[in-house]
Amino acid sequence: MTIENDVDLERALPSLSNWGRWGPDDQLGTLNYMTPQTKLAAVAEIRTGRVVPFGREISSTTPNLRDVTYKMKRYDDPLPDEAGCIDEIGMTYHGFAVTHIDALCHIFTPEGKQGMYNGYPVEDVTPTGARRLGIERIGEVGIVGRGVLLDVGEVRGGSLPVGSVIRPEDLDAAERLHQVQVGEGDIVFVRNGGGTDNTFQRGSGLHASCLPWLRERRASILSSDSDSDVHPPIPGFERWTEPMHMVLIPYLGMPILDNTELDALAEACAAEQRWAFFVSVSPWRFKGATSSPVNPIAIF
Repeated sequence: MTIENDVDLERALPSLSNWGRWGPDDQLGTLNYMTPQTKLAAVAEIRTGRVVPFGREISSTTPNLRDVTYKMKRYDDPLPDEAGCIDEIGMTYHGFAVTHIDALCHIFTPEGKQGMYNGYPVEDVTPTGARRLGIERIGEVGIVGRGVLLDVGEVRGGSLPVGSVIRPEDLDAAERLHQVQVGEGDIVFVRNGGGTDNTFQRGSGLHASCLPWLRERRASILSSDSDSDVHPPIPGFERWTEPMHMVLIPYLGMPILDNTELDALAEACAAEQRWAFFVSVSPWRFKGATSSPVNPIAIF
């Protein structure tokens, strides 16, 4: 399937959509590919016990944080027998700074009135949260599975110039390089090597032609060391400017895990000489929220 512009993508949507695949009431999307069998297979990847957390470290002064509120309060003076401190933290997790996972309510279909994943109406999203497809749905089941690192940066010599486009042949080349293959239920981590240099103004990501690849492999989640989309948009995609987010979330029902620290993961893979591993991700159960900050854990 060739997808080189908006017209191609719109023609491909019926074959990409997972609406109704798991029934009219489904709110998990491609997480349905994670079965007891795939989870047990993921556990079998644990051999040496090496643990690699790969969420980004942030602070109140991290660049590109959005809508940050941070207050620290000590209470050792009025309560000397119960001394300590508490803090208040607030921010918008979407963007390029925080490692977070998107809920399926995060992106609507471009038609607007058509709705969200599986045909749920946009009216389900209220000022107090989404009635359906909120992050708590993912939090209720948790994420436990096999992760596969596709190191496209290494394929091309270490890292890609920021703003580079990743195509299906790059994903295939990364599989061949490390003799690994993405299978049903796997969490796909695509390293471009740009890390925090990826921004909304300029960032590396996947071309829309990767959408059929991800669907055919039956991946459960897509992740990258950026937000997985190319910035600025690729010429020819004036309507579908962020095809990974605009198609994976509302049409395939595939959550996206943004801004993972894949340099650390790549180093561990190289040390272990294997590019498949056990992964656990635990979003919070904040009812109706569009995302959750996370610190994914890989175990080798």
